[in-house]
Amino acid sequence: MSQVIQDTGVAAAKAAPAVVVAATGATGAIDWTSVAYMLTALYMVLQIFLLIPKYRKMFRDWRSGECEL
Repeated sequence: MSQVIQDTGVAAAKAAPAVVVAATGATGAIDWTSVAYMLTALYMVLQIFLLIPKYRKMFRDWRSGECEL
């Protein structure tokens, strides 16, 4: 019986963040447009920082004449 209680507790702990977000969203405590703008900006910044090394390498290859298109 203790395994069932433990499994239920683990499942509840895993579901708690999603339940809290759903509850605050349903009550209007979170302005979802602000969250969407923030996540979009974060995604854009991450993409920029992840692409910089790739573009630097492409530019160096292009300058040295080793560009493969």
